[in-house]
Amino acid sequence: MTLQQLRYIVEVSKCSTISKAAQSLFLTQPTLSKAIKDLEEELGICILERGSSKTRFTAEGTELLCYAKQLLEQAQQIENRFINGTVEKKRVSISTQHYAFAVKAFIELLNSEKSNDYEFYLRESKTYEIIDDVFNKKSDIGIIFLSDSTSRYLTRLLQSKDIEFTPLKNFTSHIYMRRNHPLAENSKVTLQQLEEYTCIAYEQDNSSLNFAEETVDVSGFRKIVYVRDRATAFNILGNTDCYNIGTGCIIDGIIENNIISLPLEGYGEKMTVGWIKLKNMEMKPIMSQYIESVKTALTLSHVGLGKK
Repeated sequence: MTLQQLRYIVEVSKCSTISKAAQSLFLTQPTLSKAIKDLEEELGICILERGSSKTRFTAEGTELLCYAKQLLEQAQQIENRFINGTVEKKRVSISTQHYAFAVKAFIELLNSEKSNDYEFYLRESKTYEIIDDVFNKKSDIGIIFLSDSTSRYLTRLLQSKDIEFTPLKNFTSHIYMRRNHPLAENSKVTLQQLEEYTCIAYEQDNSSLNFAEETVDVSGFRKIVYVRDRATAFNILGNTDCYNIGTGCIIDGIIENNIISLPLEGYGEKMTVGWIKLKNMEMKPIMSQYIESVKTALTLSHVGLGKK
């Protein structure tokens, strides 16, 4: 087994087909196929499922792919340190659904960082992209939620990608709205009361409700606006009578003071927010520190009116 063979299978995972990977590597397709076949024979496993339009990795192939990425990263670090004479930058990458507590924890991480060389990434992204980021090692961890209705599907999807989910906190569905919204004086609201107002939802580019960030199926609502980032969503909420469905979690200093949250009555579906990572991926100390900051942010968060 060589590093070059490992580079080959990583490239196949990026390109989805052997033919495209061969073009990217400036190899002929038979040459690339033979190199992978030789590796399969040496290890005594089947790495790829062949015969479909897209190349798929077997369970053993997926496990090998994860190890390959780790080994190639370590090889690059050795080369940088001892051949190029450079020190590898500290790299942290987090993908998350649109959560203020994730941003709060990231700020705490930045304020505590003392090194002079680092690259930090915080990606507020779509659900399936978060899962893919973790699977493809683009991100160290991801933050998503499982609901009563999506838990079975997403758990099976995560298991198929050898990704583990660790719960952080349970929530029930809440409505975000501005403090002077016509319904703001209520102690709770119903979907019927919200019918005349516009719902703000996060675009997913996927028709499956299992990937939505709302526990309610909003696709049939009469008035709906789709956005991609949390800042846009809350800017609209703060200046209109629109509303958003989410955890109801308020983070002082991160969410504007004119935003409140109210329980959604008659819709008791539980949301379990948690973080995901590859099962065989060793946690970096700095990522463990970030998770602790997330737990602290959740502890300090509150649901309701917030500060005036």
